[in-house]
Amino acid sequence: MFARFFYITFFLTVVLQCTTTGFHEKKIRETMDFGIESKFRVCLVTEPDITKEEISDLFTAWNEELLYYKLKAEPILLEVVERPGFWGTDILGYLMDRQLTKDCDRLLYLKGRTWGDISFEILTLGIFVGVGLKLEVQGAVEGQTNTRGYIKAKYISTIQMLFTSPNSTLIHEGYHLLGCGHQLFMKECYERIRNVKLLLSDPNRDPHFFPVITTSGKKILTRPEFLSYPNNE
Repeated sequence: MFARFFYITFFLTVVLQCTTTGFHEKKIRETMDFGIESKFRVCLVTEPDITKEEISDLFTAWNEELLYYKLKAEPILLEVVERPGFWGTDILGYLMDRQLTKDCDRLLYLKGRTWGDISFEILTLGIFVGVGLKLEVQGAVEGQTNTRGYIKAKYISTIQMLFTSPNSTLIHEGYHLLGCGHQLFMKECYERIRNVKLLLSDPNRDPHFFPVITTSGKKILTRPEFLSYPNNE
């Protein structure tokens, strides 16, 4: 029984988690020119139990990853709020109804941990042990503009730590905020980030906005305001 549990855990961790944004291809990445060092501003909406130290740790980890691309994410604390709803779709809907202000290139919601979350973790742990199915979603980015997303910023349970961490979740969703989709290997993502940085010199770009190319290939050069939800694209 233990061996079966171990192999299921290993399979789901390696096959499903590691391949969501892709395996790194160091040799390919090192041959690519990512231009000059650039910064983008990430405005944060957080829940009351998220601390400044946790935010600092998250962005330190993300910026270590962004060094590959000569990028740096700068956090700007926008607001502390109570969660707009229990499900991730509630959070995405809330973010898509918010205007992306002039100081923000991306909008990120940091989800904390409530008693409702604890109850749900217990339920999902039982389902995982019973049938090997992991139901928890640790973060997501909307697909219309790839400018808004959320992550679960507090993990406590063992089952969560088997799969991921707040830092790795932010790195994962951070790639989506730069326009990367899901692929087995990272070459396509590297090209997307390089092409996004090339847009910095586009004469049609809002000079105060860090651009994005969405996962569907749409170039966004000016700050998107309100989005429709649900996403039907």
